[in-house]
Amino acid sequence: MWLVCSDNQTLIRAISGETQAKEIIGIVKDIRSISSEFATVSFSFFPRSANVVADDLAKRTFQTSLLIVT
Repeated sequence: MWLVCSDNQTLIRAISGETQAKEIIGIVKDIRSISSEFATVSFSFFPRSANVVADDLAKRTFQTSLLIVT
């Protein structure tokens, strides 16, 4: 099972089908298409303030062009 967490609540709600956001409809379609390749994928909202370590790592990755694969 894959768990995908995001601090973008609008995106998570759109992926889950709770709401429609016209400005990200293409992204949502791509995410649904890619996630259909996995047996089980769950999307969850996770506030940025609750995940300071991951947020800092993401910022550093963009600043240094570092690629981290886990």
